[in-house]
Amino acid sequence: MKPTMHHALYAASLVLAAAACNNAGSDLGLIPLRTNAITTQAFLDRDGSRTFTLADTLFPGARVSLRPLGGGKAIQTVTTSSNGIARFNGVPLGEYTITVDPASLGDSIAVAAIDSSIVKVALADTNTVVRIRLAFPEVSIRQARLLPVGKRVFIRGIVLAGVQSFRDTTSHVQDSSGQIRLTRVSLRGGLIGNNPGDSVSVLGVSSSRAGQPTLDNAVISRFGQRPAPTPLPVSTATAANASGGTLDAGLVVITGAIISDTATVAPDFRVVGSDGSGPVTVILDGNINFNRANFRIGRTMNVRGVLVPDGLGGWVLKPRDVNDATVF
Repeated sequence: MKPTMHHALYAASLVLAAAACNNAGSDLGLIPLRTNAITTQAFLDRDGSRTFTLADTLFPGARVSLRPLGGGKAIQTVTTSSNGIARFNGVPLGEYTITVDPASLGDSIAVAAIDSSIVKVALADTNTVVRIRLAFPEVSIRQARLLPVGKRVFIRGIVLAGVQSFRDTTSHVQDSSGQIRLTRVSLRGGLIGNNPGDSVSVLGVSSSRAGQPTLDNAVISRFGQRPAPTPLPVSTATAANASGGTLDAGLVVITGAIISDTATVAPDFRVVGSDGSGPVTVILDGNINFNRANFRIGRTMNVRGVLVPDGLGGWVLKPRDVNDATVF
C-alpha cells in the first residue's frame, strides 16, 4: 500500500516532535538574563562624622527595599541582620534605587545618606555593595533652641567654653545661627576636656535649665581646632539681661566694671560690678583656682566669659579660666 499524503504529514510531525523533545531545556537561540547580587549595610552614625568610624554601630532590623529606577513596587524587601546587612539576590540587569522603611528605624532615627542614588547592575556578574548611613536629625542651634523637650538631635559648631571649666559638667557651643548650653556633657574618643575653638558635633536631647533651652546628656565629638572665638563686648547691664535673652549661652566681655559687692557662695565666689549702666553678677566657679582676694570692693575688673541664666529672669557671667578675669 502506497503512503498517502496524510501519512507523510503524520510522519513529519513525529520527527518535529522528537526534535522538540531532544531540545528540552535549551534556550533555542535566546540568551538568558544574567543576574547579580546587591548587598547593603546600614550603620548608625553616632558621632555625626558623616563617615563610618569606630564610634558607630551597625544597625539591625531596618527594612530595606530594592525598587526600579523611577519608582514602583519593591522588587525585594529584606531586613538587615545583626551585622546591618541586607542582601538582594538574583537581581536582573538594570538600574534600581534603595529605600528604607522609616517605621523600622524608630521615632528619632532617619536615613541620612545612601552611597548611591542609582544602583546599576551591569553585565559583569559581581556583587554591588551600598552603605546606608542612619543618623539622628541634624539641626542648627537656632532650630535646637525651638525644639520641644525630649528630641534627640545633632548640632555642629564651635566650642565657647569647655566642659572642664565648670563643676556642673556644662559646655557652650555656637554656630552661625546662635549659641546653646550643653548639660551633663560627656566626650567621645578618650578626651578629658574640650577647648574654645574646637570644631565639634554634639548629640543631645532638647531640654531646658533655669528657663532657657539646653541640650542635655550631650555627647561631644571633636573633629578639628579653630582659633578661639572672640567675645562680644557688652555693657554690664546688657550682660545682666543677656540682651533680652538673645545672648543666652553666648561669649561676651565687660570692661571697666567697678566691684560693689562680693560673697562666698560655696563652693563658688560671687562678685557684683557695674560699668555705670547697671550691675552684673560674676560667678567665679569653684572649679577654677581664682585668687579671690584680688576681687575687693572698689577695684575695677575686666571679665570675659559665658552668660548663664540665674533662674530668676536674669543672667550671670562666668569666666572660663583665670585668664578671663583681670582686676586692677
